Amino acid sequence: MCGRGGIDYDWQTVWNYLNLSGEPPAGGLTRLNIAPSSLRGGEVRWTHLPVARAGDSGRRLDDMIWPLVPHWAAGELPKYSTANCRSEPGQAFSHTVAKKPAFRSAWKRQQRCLVLFSWFYEWDQRTTPKQPWRVEPAEGPLLAMAGLWDRSASAVGDPFNSFTIITSEPNALLRDIGHHRAPVILQARDFDTWLNAGPVQAEKLIVPPLDGALTATPVTRAVNNPDYEDDDLRPAPR
Repeated sequence: MCGRGGIDYDWQTVWNYLNLSGEPPAGGLTRLNIAPSSLRGGEVRWTHLPVARAGDSGRRLDDMIWPLVPHWAAGELPKYSTANCRSEPGQAFSHTVAKKPAFRSAWKRQQRCLVLFSWFYEWDQRTTPKQPWRVEPAEGPLLAMAGLWDRSASAVGDPFNSFTIITSEPNALLRDIGHHRAPVILQARDFDTWLNAGPVQAEKLIVPPLDGALTATPVTRAVNNPDYEDDDLRPAPR
């Protein structure tokens, strides 16, 4: 699955990779250990991330909350995990998502998005304690993950958007490091199809990552703490 990740990019890179219109803001964004929103000390710590979706005049980048908060949830963080929306092997995604109340409305309304990470973390389930790995693109500056978004409202009526990441079966690399799921990672040539095409065409993109598209590096177990953000989590320069 994809329940933790990292971001380390400048906005110019994002604008170029997504072919966004207009001028990018100065600077960039660095967060080395990102976890979905969580309840701590009786209060929700909301995680906000930039997410791309289709706009009236091309792709747009918006601030959204992770994980997805269904439109019927009255703005409250769900008590079960909605960070990922799982596809099932041998079954059409449209069939499996129809049985998931948190996600089926977003899929039906074609509310699809691109979730941008520089890398994500996975844990080898076979080791004790579990060994974390940083998984990043073999080529290219970013990982564009297939997502769904929904619009909700807080308890006081303020609207906000939130998202989930769609997962598939693992590729060979993720199986080698002892993991059983993978985020659906889209190639640049598929962005328009995912964001704008009908559900039949979009569903064809829900497949495991290509073999050879990712690399994995073991990292410190300190990453288990979502507040840990030391520089040893950052990849070495290429």
